[in-house]
Amino acid sequence: MNVSALLSELHIIEQKGIEDGEIIGICSDSRKPVKGHLFVAIRGERFDAHTLCKEMIEQGAVAVVVEQKPQEEIPYVLVADTREANTRLLAAYYGHPEKSFRYTIGLTGTNGKTSTSYMLRNIFRKAGYKVGLIGTMQYLIDDAEIQLDAADAVLTTPDSELLYRMFSHMRDAGVDVLIMEVSSHALSLRKVNVPFNLGIFTNLTQDHLDFHHTMEGYRQEKTKLFSMCQIGLFNSDDDSSAIMMAQSPAKNHTYGVKTEAEYAASDVTFHGSMGIAYTLKSPEGKTEIVLPIPGAFSVYNSLAAASGALVLGLDKDVVAEALGEMESVRGRIDRVEIDEPYAVFIDFAHTPDALENILQTLRGFTQNRLITLFGCGGDRDKTKRPKMAESAANLSDFVIITSDNARTEEKEAIIADILVGLKGKNTPHAVIVDRTQAIQYALHMAQPGDVILLAGKGH
Repeated sequence: MNVSALLSELHIIEQKGIEDGEIIGICSDSRKPVKGHLFVAIRGERFDAHTLCKEMIEQGAVAVVVEQKPQEEIPYVLVADTREANTRLLAAYYGHPEKSFRYTIGLTGTNGKTSTSYMLRNIFRKAGYKVGLIGTMQYLIDDAEIQLDAADAVLTTPDSELLYRMFSHMRDAGVDVLIMEVSSHALSLRKVNVPFNLGIFTNLTQDHLDFHHTMEGYRQEKTKLFSMCQIGLFNSDDDSSAIMMAQSPAKNHTYGVKTEAEYAASDVTFHGSMGIAYTLKSPEGKTEIVLPIPGAFSVYNSLAAASGALVLGLDKDVVAEALGEMESVRGRIDRVEIDEPYAVFIDFAHTPDALENILQTLRGFTQNRLITLFGCGGDRDKTKRPKMAESAANLSDFVIITSDNARTEEKEAIIADILVGLKGKNTPHAVIVDRTQAIQYALHMAQPGDVILLAGKGH
């Protein structure tokens, strides 16, 4: 693509030494080949790529995009914000594929994004659309998983280069509807600049305070999604919604169970492990929803999905039919098929609220003991570790503390933080650092009628 055409997308403060010509890509990762690319220097928490500008030119980069003038005599483009510039350049380089879809839907919130996105996917596919999905577990076009390069990492919201590459792939494949989870990290780091038709807020509970530091900071980052949306859909039962709606420039709508909302679930019935049912009252009329996935959180997830589809004009009967055909999302209250007199569930629950919700659901149909196995991820919010232990102790008959993704932390140190939450609790527990051995222990101790929850690693 032509350099001058690309640079026309930016708010340039100053440029020097730029020669017009073709480039073969945009790169912001100094570990990747940069020959023939524009290199965008980004300041990270641990490393500032501005220190590598001269080296990138020596390796063949056409020019560098920077927030501060290089000391060396090299071709550069000076902008106020290189993260924003990176997103703009990638969108232009790939021909603005984010604008090619009939519907674009973004979901943000602490819990429920993945399940809600899969429900929306089911609804739109039932309505005859070709659907692209970008989320925590996988990237899909209808049923086909998008194959990634070896260097690509699967994140809730991918890095900008991978994100726009996937948008381009989806456009070329004829995708009608893009559904994507939008993390607070992605919003904070300005990875996404998409004209969403609809943004959905699920809920806000404690998570990622290692990154955002305060709940207010966390909420502010989530709110940024709605500056990109034509329509906002908010969970009126969550206290953060009123604050976020007041700052949202979108046309806002609400869904809820306990409070007055435009899209409301009434006459909610829980059928144990068989699922839930409720009446959806909306401007489009009443609709009976039957969902074969248990839990109070499933009411909210399906209500968000149904409301979002209705707001965008889909038929309420199609919505009800699609939800009635839902299967559990992998790693979300996901029952393991075993020929044993006890049940085993896997769930991604990795926050105090999510763990409490899944345990309350499982408690509702546990005939004997509820055994909970969980750990906490390393290099993440440490303050939630004892709170998760409290939730587990309050709702379980036996708790097994083990490891999760420790990353750079010592597993034993993480477990020590978790155990603080068990002080003063009478719930029996065991500590088994090796996760495989911990699971084997849980299975070995299980009795008829027990339910085992393997939490944290949902996929």
